[in-house]
Amino acid sequence: MVSDQYRMHRLRAGDEWVLGTLARGNARFGDGKEQEWLPPLGTEDTAQFVADPNTVCIVAIDLETNHIAGFVYGGVLKRRHTKLHHICLYEVGVDIDHRSRGVGPLLLSAFAAEARRMGIDRGFVVANADDAEAMKLYTDAGAVRSSAHDVLLGLTF
Repeated sequence: MVSDQYRMHRLRAGDEWVLGTLARGNARFGDGKEQEWLPPLGTEDTAQFVADPNTVCIVAIDLETNHIAGFVYGGVLKRRHTKLHHICLYEVGVDIDHRSRGVGPLLLSAFAAEARRMGIDRGFVVANADDAEAMKLYTDAGAVRSSAHDVLLGLTF
């Protein structure tokens, strides 16, 4: 069974090294093409990231090799006019050697379980409609596509 091959682990204080590992292997979790390398976060930023209770970052550890097979992360958002909290799934990355092995669905399931543990029952993800793999991953997990009129606009500050 695939779920027996991987252990899901939410990053916490003490797991700062994981972010450096993900940064150094960035191309392995994307399209496999080397892009401009971005250095890992500094010590203080890394500590803040893993200690932030509103940042959910989960890694899948391959139990046979002890390597990171994938990750998912997102953040809790609070509403201004209700007590409702929801979570934005920001990124999913599966190592190129672990694709088509069920790691993506395991990561989404672990992310959902963590949201429920936090008392959150709603969330969203923004995806490129042309990214067939991402769209399949999210719809297979029960995601419902919003209106075709919704538009994502990037802001630079």
